[in-house]
Amino acid sequence: MSLKALFEPRSVAVIGASSNPARIGGRPLDYYLKAGFKGRIYPVNPKRTEIQGLKAYPNITSIPDQVDLAVLAISANLVAEALTACGEKGVKAVVLFSAGFSEQGEAGDLLQVQLDHIVQSYGMRILGPNCLGLYNGDTGNCPTFTSGLEGGFPINGRVGLITQSGAYGTHLLTMAKTRRLGVSKWVSTGNESDLTVAECLEYLIDSETVDVVGCYMEGVKKPKVLIRALEKARAKGKAIVIMKVGVSEVGSKAVQSHTASLTGSDASFQALIDQYGAQRAKTTEKMFDILYAFSISPLANGNKLGILTVSEVVQGY
Repeated sequence: MSLKALFEPRSVAVIGASSNPARIGGRPLDYYLKAGFKGRIYPVNPKRTEIQGLKAYPNITSIPDQVDLAVLAISANLVAEALTACGEKGVKAVVLFSAGFSEQGEAGDLLQVQLDHIVQSYGMRILGPNCLGLYNGDTGNCPTFTSGLEGGFPINGRVGLITQSGAYGTHLLTMAKTRRLGVSKWVSTGNESDLTVAECLEYLIDSETVDVVGCYMEGVKKPKVLIRALEKARAKGKAIVIMKVGVSEVGSKAVQSHTASLTGSDASFQALIDQYGAQRAKTTEKMFDILYAFSISPLANGNKLGILTVSEVVQGY
């Protein structure tokens, strides 16, 4: 199913919208307005009639127009009801910030399964839960509360960034701005109840405005989709740089408690990306070095390398 409603919506409802731009429900609206989003924006809050200069609605049902994307900035106990209302409204995609699901263990697993059933029954796609959302610099689509966009947006370019960890994703955005790396799209997948790194990677590879993609991965939930994305990247000459964590036993346990991901065999994962020519980065700095190199130069067609240097070797001293 197309992810266009998620990355390129024509209308967005922010459920749990806040007048305070510093709050989780206020940041997306603030970012949308500053980014110059051309679509329609509908704040939803039963206690307000106006939020950040926009008309507010008591619920999504009262919005008179079609809503492509809903952003849920509400507590976990309210999510099931809100998702059902979104489904009845005909919403195509949902970004779910709320935590308190599979990352919390067995009780959270049961809640997340309930969400999955609701989403599937209405044919919606969901990013999250427990995610920071996404940023599309091409359209000004900003369903996110990351602090990485505070103080300005990254310069627009042809690099895509995908991360399972929201905190680390914020770090990536900050580094991109510091290094002046041109970013087209950024996405945080969180618990991956529905959409995964693999599906987001495939979308970015298919995007005409992305040539290079950096991925931070804690686990692989849909290996067949990942393989398909890697095949597409190789066929289109697009570079992929992957930083995968959770290799050790301790790291694996940490990852499981973070976004409920399973790590799998690192040797098998390495063999997979080697097969399709993706790059593996061990540190954030190395990932950005590789991303920068590929953002200014296409993939090499052969294995011959020339080096030009401003220094020289002086013999006899």
